Amino acid sequence: MSERTAHNTDPWNCGGRTKGVLTGLMGTARRLRGSREGVGAVEFALIAPVLIVLYMGSLEVSVAMSVNKKLARASSTVADLITQENSVTKDDLESMINVAESVMTPFRSDGIEVKVTGISINGAGQATASWSWQQDGTKPYADGSVQTLPSDLAIPNTFLVRTELEFDHQLLLVLPGLSDVDIRTLSMKKTYHLRQRLGTEVACTNC
Repeated sequence: MSERTAHNTDPWNCGGRTKGVLTGLMGTARRLRGSREGVGAVEFALIAPVLIVLYMGSLEVSVAMSVNKKLARASSTVADLITQENSVTKDDLESMINVAESVMTPFRSDGIEVKVTGISINGAGQATASWSWQQDGTKPYADGSVQTLPSDLAIPNTFLVRTELEFDHQLLLVLPGLSDVDIRTLSMKKTYHLRQRLGTEVACTNC
């Protein structure tokens, strides 16, 4: 009776089968641990997003720097054209918008804002606005209002033309949902001062 009981303790030999399964799993784990297949693909999947973001970021920076240089050139070009005249009109100043947009080519230039101010500096070195104009036809500065100039430009009894160009550069790369990097617009502004080429000032007859 005891021999039969001992013989029927494991009628299906489950202990041996369990050991066999465990041994097989351990062998498979060892093979997987030692396998190097697919490592390159996994590393690429981890690194590729970072490399793509870095590449697009460097592209955005280079484009933004080019746009900024174009805006500075547009500001100096507008000032250069205005200071070649003894006097200008609102129509002349309005045409400067087209000049600025042409200089900005091939980058987008719609929405560019242009301000032009004639600045008179008296004998005491105080600068005031003789006239001013912006692209909507209004005066950005009241006549006679005090204007701040760099110290090396505030020469008594002289005249300056100041151009101010503002532009919102739209970034190409947009990462929605990431508040720390979701910067879609860069506000740029360039200011340029230049003295008249002829006479003692540049007048605006109807500003």
